[in-house]
Amino acid sequence: MINKRRLALCCVGVLLYTGLAWTGRGTVRMAVTNRSDAEQSDQREVCITVDDLPGALPGNDFAYGDLKELQKINHGIPGALKAHHAWAIGFVNERKLQVQSERDARAGLLQMWLDDGLTLGNHTYSHPDFSTTPLQQYEDETIRGEVITGALLKAAGQKEEYFRHPYLNTGMSLDVKTAFETFLKERGYTIAPVTIEDADYVFNDALAHATETKDKKLAAKAKKEYLEYVDTVFTYGESESAKLFGRQIPQILLIHDNELNTECLDALLTKLEKRGYKFISLERAMRDPAYATPDRWVGTGVLWMERWKLAMGLKPEPEKGPDPPKWAEDIFDQMRKERQKE
Repeated sequence: MINKRRLALCCVGVLLYTGLAWTGRGTVRMAVTNRSDAEQSDQREVCITVDDLPGALPGNDFAYGDLKELQKINHGIPGALKAHHAWAIGFVNERKLQVQSERDARAGLLQMWLDDGLTLGNHTYSHPDFSTTPLQQYEDETIRGEVITGALLKAAGQKEEYFRHPYLNTGMSLDVKTAFETFLKERGYTIAPVTIEDADYVFNDALAHATETKDKKLAAKAKKEYLEYVDTVFTYGESESAKLFGRQIPQILLIHDNELNTECLDALLTKLEKRGYKFISLERAMRDPAYATPDRWVGTGVLWMERWKLAMGLKPEPEKGPDPPKWAEDIFDQMRKERQKE
């Protein structure tokens, strides 16, 4: 999950702008001119990535969740993806598998994804924040987070290839960031970028609050305005793509493995189809020359088109993106205050 209110330290990346900015424009020219046949058409492409398997629970990033609730989520989301022929990758926090007498059943939640033709990636063991976690501990979290997932992928004839940073925090200093990227490369991982995120965690908390208070009007409002916000963030992402690359690059969407998407993912995917999107794999998305743009960002988590601005000699402005509605953010803030693990 990425929360723009977590960007209080984002000035760290911006302050390094003058020292790290790459002044050449070769990356930009390459992204505009070195285009595949698919890119030269009007076809838009998006990769769906899903964080916090086997379940992102309302109010608390670290909650284990009820097994029956998780079974519903991990049946519904892969089912919607399969119905739309949408390749997707689910990023796993293996800590949530470690519930006594439920370990096999919880591993089975991941197997549901593989059985539906999807794949899995590493999101660390317990979802630590790299802005406050020492490098060696973060590396240990990565290794610990691949044990069960790696075994399931191997049994399915796959291997674990992608890593997603919790909160999209990739390192608070250049030395730490570079060291961890070297560590990932040595273990055969590729970092999974994000170009669009839809704040589904905010709306999921709002939906949970509505369910708990038996407020049907609020529940309907949460789902309706979530889908409207999806349009808002895609419009913004498409505008940024056109400004930076002169075209529509393949987008990488971050959503979460939660109840909201169990109920809304079919409508979300339908909405993207109507916007002209084709669903593609992460590997295919990252073959686009835009993803070869260096990530010079140092600081708390921001999306990749903001990061790439540094390499293009531009100033990142992460605070300019669209925000969820205030009423939903207020519910989110209150639930996190009451339930979030310190």
